[in-house]
Amino acid sequence: MNYHLFKTALIAAVLNGSSTVDASTSTRSLQNTYETINGRSCFRSLDGMIESMTDLVAKYPDLIAMESIGKSYIKKNNPSRSKYDMNYDLPPGYDIYAFNVTNANSARQSSEKGKMLITSGVHAREWAPPELNARFIETLVEGYNTDADITWIMDHNEVHAILYVNPDGRFISEKYPSSYWRKNLNPEGCGNGVDLNRNLDFKWGDRNGASNDPCANDYHGTSANSEPETRAVVEYAKKLFPEDQRKDDPEGQMSTAFGEDITGVYIDIHASGGYVYYPWGHRDAKSPDNEALEALGRKISYFNSYKLWAGGQPDFMYEAAGDYSDYMYGALGVASFGYEIGDDFQQDCARFEDEVVPINLPSLIYAAKLALKPYKDVKGPDIMEINARVFGGRVRVKAKASDSKMVNSITGFSNHPTGNQIITNVYIYLDVHPDDYQVGDKKYNMEVLDDNWDTSEETVRYDVPTRGLSSGRHTIYVQAIDSRGYRGPVSSKFIDIPAQNSSLRGSP
Repeated sequence: MNYHLFKTALIAAVLNGSSTVDASTSTRSLQNTYETINGRSCFRSLDGMIESMTDLVAKYPDLIAMESIGKSYIKKNNPSRSKYDMNYDLPPGYDIYAFNVTNANSARQSSEKGKMLITSGVHAREWAPPELNARFIETLVEGYNTDADITWIMDHNEVHAILYVNPDGRFISEKYPSSYWRKNLNPEGCGNGVDLNRNLDFKWGDRNGASNDPCANDYHGTSANSEPETRAVVEYAKKLFPEDQRKDDPEGQMSTAFGEDITGVYIDIHASGGYVYYPWGHRDAKSPDNEALEALGRKISYFNSYKLWAGGQPDFMYEAAGDYSDYMYGALGVASFGYEIGDDFQQDCARFEDEVVPINLPSLIYAAKLALKPYKDVKGPDIMEINARVFGGRVRVKAKASDSKMVNSITGFSNHPTGNQIITNVYIYLDVHPDDYQVGDKKYNMEVLDDNWDTSEETVRYDVPTRGLSSGRHTIYVQAIDSRGYRGPVSSKFIDIPAQNSSLRGSP
């Protein structure tokens, strides 16, 4: 497969022809000036990454903020070297940093914005995830006011990122690659740490998906949330996602659906294998919100062609109890996912740059669109393409909408229940996001080219008059609706209008 061509096609799909951000080059000017992992020039080292992110915050203070949300085990506890039965230097201990990527000056207050949390670096030996996470951050920041979709995402949502959940372990992994260090640096028990992805307080200690042997790679710790790294992420997530969407007894109410009104998206990036996973992970069974979760899993797979590792699916691999994905969904109600990217813990740079980055960045951008209403919007039709041309006193907008293409493209699966509906309307909103629309704003009902709204995929067109529009840049937002009444994710495009004089005409 030519991944350079695949990259171009996928980015065009998610950004509908409006992208000006190249996934492979958008961070080169930043990354090349910072320390990288020995033998992997594509991966910034732990110290190099912290330095580069600090500089990014200084350069774009209105678009990204950085804060310490906790301390690693070493920094918090300062354990004696004698507690460790290993021949490695101990790390100095680190703060755990979170980044809030949003337009701080947008009209929306933080409480009104959708929230997405994306973590990486839970397992120290997996080198690629923090770099992919950082590339995503940089793509958003550098794409603001340049790319239409990224701009509205940043105006309407907050993307929160934690690059290194386990910085102590990352220090060991980078300095001693042959160690393949996975866990944190808690020396109690066996001296080689706790698996932070088995330590969370949802189905913690389930022997089918974790181990009580301190020497095991999947050792779950002495108690739920026992590790400072776990507590830092959990407390941060609880501040982001609304308390009123949580259940009183998460494990006791596992069979009760959260419903379509929840808000928030969570993604945890791991390596490797080429999987998208979502609840349930602690057992091979579907969650009560599987219709929405599977729909989003399938749409993520549309971009990266990853297999679905989830309860009730043919590619479910094994149980994982007390992990981040099940916790964020089961305890906090969030639409929760994980990625297993690439094919190696210490991924080679050629495959990372040519495949891993270009097939996954568009999927993350797509997920960020859904942060406010993920369980509802994912069930609606997608805008696969937007073209706009200014001529003869009008803007001709042509779009393709599909209720089926993204959700039903996965190989070996039957059609999904959310992907069989007829497209009933496609709307253009001029200079106002659909979520902000008020009576009097400019909204146009696009015309179907074959004269019939009778399939799950339609090509539509509308000529927007330009008389009276101020010259310069404007934004068109496009959203489709299906026969079940679901509105799909919004897609957008910038247009440039020459000088005009008379009033704009259109239907309200």
